[in-house]
Amino acid sequence: MKSLRYRSAGLLTTSLLLAGVSALAPSSVRAGTTCSFGGNAAHPVCTLDFLFDKQDDKTVKLTKLPTVGMGTIQFVEQTPGVYVVDADFIPDLAAPLPPSANPWGEFEYDLTIDPLPNLFTFFEGGLAIIGPPVGSPTFKVKQTTTGLPMLMADEMDADVFDVFDSGLKSISVKNEYSVTTGSINSFQNSFTQFELGDPEKVPSPLPLLGAGAAFGFSRRLRTRVLAARGA
Repeated sequence: MKSLRYRSAGLLTTSLLLAGVSALAPSSVRAGTTCSFGGNAAHPVCTLDFLFDKQDDKTVKLTKLPTVGMGTIQFVEQTPGVYVVDADFIPDLAAPLPPSANPWGEFEYDLTIDPLPNLFTFFEGGLAIIGPPVGSPTFKVKQTTTGLPMLMADEMDADVFDVFDSGLKSISVKNEYSVTTGSINSFQNSFTQFELGDPEKVPSPLPLLGAGAAFGFSRRLRTRVLAARGA
């Protein structure tokens, strides 16, 4: 397993941070890119088999709603060539989680690239956790994805990625999440693609770092905006 945290922070460009800020603008979120779960009422309600607006040739269908917490799910092309499914807890998901037979929350969906034209297959998958920069939170998220080694992120290693088996155009994704100390803002699954017949256009792993950082930047900014409105 490879970790994004070992990469130089200097590689994160201003344009990626601006992409995170622009995600806050109403004009950047089309109807159908975001839904609410667990009682949050900010967007249309997530349901099983909910289909988000297609991002280029990619479609996400929800197959299991988050079982713990409340908030929103979003599917967007966060930066060019980087497609992100974001589970954002509103309010932050705080420990301890409600007692249940399963100590982990679960969230599942299918992600599909159109079969025709046969231009792209999945290349790289990433997992990033955004936690509050206070205290000593303890949280874990496991991502199990068709054709991808299991990714495990926690407070010590919050950004991880790996490469898909070749030729995949349809995948199933399962996230399991747990918080034992403190709280968690959100977690994101990021995906890049490979253009068939053009090996020189293999995307760099860098955009996955940019996507997670931009989401975290926008999430913290949004929290400050909401706090100011409530003042």
